[in-house]
Amino acid sequence: MNLLLVDDHALFREGLRALLAGISPGVNLREAACVKGAIAECTTTRFQMVLLDLGLATTDGLGTLEAFRVAIPEVPVIVLSGEENPRYIKGAIDLGAVGFIPKAHTSKLMIAALRFVLAGGIYLPPTLLHDEGDMGKPSAAPAGAVAAAFARLSPRQQEVATLLLQGQSNKVIARRLALSEGTVKAHVSAIFQVVGARSRVEAVIIAAKSGIQAEHMGGGSISTSSRVHTLERMPRTSQLCESDIPEFA
Repeated sequence: MNLLLVDDHALFREGLRALLAGISPGVNLREAACVKGAIAECTTTRFQMVLLDLGLATTDGLGTLEAFRVAIPEVPVIVLSGEENPRYIKGAIDLGAVGFIPKAHTSKLMIAALRFVLAGGIYLPPTLLHDEGDMGKPSAAPAGAVAAAFARLSPRQQEVATLLLQGQSNKVIARRLALSEGTVKAHVSAIFQVVGARSRVEAVIIAAKSGIQAEHMGGGSISTSSRVHTLERMPRTSQLCESDIPEFA
């Protein structure tokens, strides 16, 4: 499995490399210190995931994510950031991030989060999952009801929803599934109606809260599993211990 870590702090890269080595010896981690370097890496290596710090020296904030996504739209991106404001996290999701891991996490929770996303899960921090904000009614839906709603999607809608939860744009989804963008938009609207979402951001948050798993390691489909832990089901950071860290095959 090829992963790309984009961060301009060598010490953090070394620490994360050590954490990833402990999670899975099969992970091949490449590194870049800026968006330009990350784009260059992606032109020579096929990555299954990119771990992207938004606070780089040459670019900063959501502009970092946007610049990378414009150049490399099809590789799933997990954001690493010291910022935990819910609106900031929602902005990252809206730009196509498939997860958001705060740098303030303890090493144990960071390991749990990394294992989770490597298994295809959608990881969002408690500051967002516990923030109702303007989510309204959709955020209150029981996890079982949401899972059942995703299960009611047609096979084609399942394919579209999987790519949508991987952060893919309508244009990329259309190209991947050999559909017109108009058809993709119609499917996306139908998916939102079925699962009770008003936007892509809400769809990702609803999926994360409900333990919906969109496999972004190899084009798999949406699933739910007892091995999948949303943050709602995981211990709080202060309570996390080694035995709480989920294991993934």
